Amino acid sequence: MSTFKLVCPACYGPMVIRTSEGQTPCFRAMYYKCKDFVCGATYGGSQTIDYMLSPSGLAHPITVVPQAPSRVRRQALRDTRGKDNQLDLLDQLDHMEHDR
Repeated sequence: MSTFKLVCPACYGPMVIRTSEGQTPCFRAMYYKCKDFVCGATYGGSQTIDYMLSPSGLAHPITVVPQAPSRVRRQALRDTRGKDNQLDLLDQLDHMEHDR
């Protein structure tokens, strides 16, 4: 598991999240503070969920997030190609994603 580390843009010192406010299920307003006593800068920012990499297993998810552009493109390519019974690389990638 990776740890998300924040770096102060002013001094490159460590920062902490002071508070955050959930605005929607996919958007949080974040407020940061530099831990360096001399610098002490504060910042505002946000955290968002932009797109779905793999679908939920729920029959009726509460919030539906758009699919990743790469997934939409692969589906469009599959839909426009001629029908044959041979698997191609795009099909293999989807099978690998579902196995994760």
